[in-house]
Amino acid sequence: MSAGLIRLTILLCTISTLLIAGMIIFGFWMFDFALVRKEKMDFDAGDDLLPHMDIIRLRAREAQEKITHMHPEDVYIRSHDGLRLHATFVPCTYFSRKVVIAVHGYNSYGMFDMSSVVPYFRGMGFNVIIVDNRAHGSSEGKYIGFGWLDRMDILNWIRYATSRFGQNCEILLHGVSMGAATVLMTCGEAALPHQVKGVIADCPFAGAYEEFGYIMRSNYRVPGRPLLYFASGVCRLRAGYSFRDCSTLRAVKNIRIPVLFIHGTDDTFVPPKMTEKMYKACHAKQKYLYMVPKATHCYSAFQDMNAYVRQVSDFVYNIEHPEEEEPAESSPGQSVSAEKQTAYKRL
Repeated sequence: MSAGLIRLTILLCTISTLLIAGMIIFGFWMFDFALVRKEKMDFDAGDDLLPHMDIIRLRAREAQEKITHMHPEDVYIRSHDGLRLHATFVPCTYFSRKVVIAVHGYNSYGMFDMSSVVPYFRGMGFNVIIVDNRAHGSSEGKYIGFGWLDRMDILNWIRYATSRFGQNCEILLHGVSMGAATVLMTCGEAALPHQVKGVIADCPFAGAYEEFGYIMRSNYRVPGRPLLYFASGVCRLRAGYSFRDCSTLRAVKNIRIPVLFIHGTDDTFVPPKMTEKMYKACHAKQKYLYMVPKATHCYSAFQDMNAYVRQVSDFVYNIEHPEEEEPAESSPGQSVSAEKQTAYKRL
């Protein structure tokens, strides 16, 4: 072998080693940045929500103040791996065996994201359980589950609701952003209890690879997939799951209960095409897609609260009256039962 070839081989080996080392370092950095619990919990969807954060914080404060007069209760369960998980239980105005389990988004907490759902669900006769995901809010945990670990926690909250309200209770799951992915992954489980009658997913991501890859391409102009393999390996090593495990798209293919997908058309944090793709992949007989014009990430309810509540109440009506259900291929942005007069109280 000539001296020149030896030098070239050494150079290539050095470059390869540095590249691999750099990717490994990136993997640890990304895991620490994205999936280790933050000291400050305040939902951040980048430029998507910045213009609306004052409104969202105001609405959250107003909703939380109202809840203080609804006899809320702090409740706790243990996760499968021993974490103490917290939720706020808000009872219905009268005795009811209907329960909504509401799940918040990434780097937030239950009462910030989901307190605004309480009035209209109570008006429809539901008790509300607003959970704090692991590593969020008042729940224990060091590592964020990104929906995958959280799905097992939601199964435990379902068991809690069943033990509290009996085997004949009726449960609805409702999640926003990471919480939406969480409830979809939960409903994709073969062990999903029969008490769960429907799921509402507001701006869910299609999976960890898809969402992290999208953010890296759109925000940092770097190819996500090669770097994410290393971050996924670190996640497997430290948190016990890989990005490949965390696939909402795969989960929706197993869902058979009614599903309402919601997404804002102007969402640049989780692109609407992810929800459209999951809607097409879902095999549920009753599935509905509501695309909210001009709404950004997690802002669909605030964009037009009356329309949002109408979609949700119609969805609940269709679950309870399947013989009157609309065709599954409902038009985006249209009410799932536009001409139907429901019996539910609305805001």
